[in-house]
Amino acid sequence: MRILVLCTILVVGCSDRKLTPDAPASYRFLPAKPDVVVRVDLTRARAWPQFAKVAPVALATAQRVLDDTKRVCGLDVINEASSVVLARRGALLGGDVTLIIGGLPTAKVTSCFDTIAKAGSALQLTIDGSLSHASIGGKSIASAAVLPTGEVVIVARGGKGVDPAAWKTEVAQTTAAVPAWTSELDAKDPIATRVVLAERTVLASVRLADPLVVRGKVITASEAAAKEDVVRMNAILGYLTEAKAGTGRLEPNGATIHGDFTANGAEIDAFLNTALPGVFGAGLPRDIANDAIAGPPDCGALAGAVASYLATSLTKAPEAQRKELEAAMGQLTPKLQAAYVTNCTTDKWSAASIECHVTNTSGLARFEKCRETLTDPQREHLDAALKDALNLGTRVDGVAP
Repeated sequence: MRILVLCTILVVGCSDRKLTPDAPASYRFLPAKPDVVVRVDLTRARAWPQFAKVAPVALATAQRVLDDTKRVCGLDVINEASSVVLARRGALLGGDVTLIIGGLPTAKVTSCFDTIAKAGSALQLTIDGSLSHASIGGKSIASAAVLPTGEVVIVARGGKGVDPAAWKTEVAQTTAAVPAWTSELDAKDPIATRVVLAERTVLASVRLADPLVVRGKVITASEAAAKEDVVRMNAILGYLTEAKAGTGRLEPNGATIHGDFTANGAEIDAFLNTALPGVFGAGLPRDIANDAIAGPPDCGALAGAVASYLATSLTKAPEAQRKELEAAMGQLTPKLQAAYVTNCTTDKWSAASIECHVTNTSGLARFEKCRETLTDPQREHLDAALKDALNLGTRVDGVAP
């Protein structure tokens, strides 16, 4: 979930725009006070020419689940769904989480649930008509429902599913109120987010077009806090401008900061190659990012860290080599991400090793020095995986295989 939390902070901005007052009835399942909400209109996102380039990076940490769903059920969520809303309060695995997926063929969803229930795998699924409950090792992890509208709702509260009787009652209560905060989500752009941090609330939306436009606002605890945030945000905007990735503006008004960020034509490619990887990892200054990341990072966080590290390498490469490196980045990034995430998971890297890589993506020497936190066998396995991914045994753009 860090992915879009950081997106909202990276380029906060917007003017206040009229929001659609009527939220879908399925929003009644969303947490009353979520920390993070992301809404994506997948139909419009897929129509964006850059979607195929962005999707592998954005979905890196969830790709295995998506691939398994497609393999086992023949259900291609990203290419068949029309919309996705994800809301979280508290830790991802121990808090309240709601996932709403619209547009999937109901017959395929029902068939998928039946297939999983009969598979006899570690994931156990109990089905009751249009309702289901998932557990692992006898421990409840989530409850799900296929609504009459065709939307799929998956809910976990306190890290587990809802009591079956209570879940049946809740799903049947179609007149339940939709949380008031949903009116704050921009309904016009393909992507909208709402993030509540300790000292600020961030609202943002993304228009996927040429120009690419990100709008939003940050509501801080005080005017003094807003001034501090503006300093940090201006530094980020300066970084993007220097990389020719677009231009942005900030307009503080008391404790609230308004602004926008725009990338035109070739700037969009520069944004995707230079700035966007930081959105999907820890490429922001730690004093901004630490509020957005709940708990210690796991192996999945390395996907974003690698993307951010490579983006930083690109900005520091000689001008004569930059275009060639940009062209190779699309293929290089996912290979290196897979090498790091897979080895971290298989070799059980320590939290300190993961943290080192995640927090040092803007310093190339510091990132590489994080190798020293690995054991000798872990380094050997990583080296072999990187050489295999790169298909060579020498340094490439600052990455030491």
